Amino acid sequence: MTQKKNRLLDKLPNEFDVGWVKFDFKLKKNLYSEESKCYGVTDFNEFTITLEDSMSDKTAHPTIIHEVCHALHETFGLGGDHEKDEDIIVSSNEYVTEATCRAFLMFKNLNPVLWKLLFEDYYEQS
Repeated sequence: MTQKKNRLLDKLPNEFDVGWVKFDFKLKKNLYSEESKCYGVTDFNEFTITLEDSMSDKTAHPTIIHEVCHALHETFGLGGDHEKDEDIIVSSNEYVTEATCRAFLMFKNLNPVLWKLLFEDYYEQS
């Protein structure tokens, strides 16, 4: 009998809801982005968050939060890839703070299982 792995990546829900779309979580070994090895990639064309399958929980935890933040920031108008001048965001601290606050409240309300996994259960096990 095979025992289920108990690592963070295996506990992720299938998707992450940002209100206007749901991003699918995918795991991949030897993940690359623009010819560089990386731990996570958020794809706004395919609505996926792909994560390096070989990460330890210590690396996976901040990586998942980082990729989730990409989706949340895009939702609240803080996206852009900085490839063009018009993508560079110039804003006040108050706007960025309020957008981030609302994004995290939305995250908690729309994704209670993922929120609990990342911000409650993870720290209880540490």
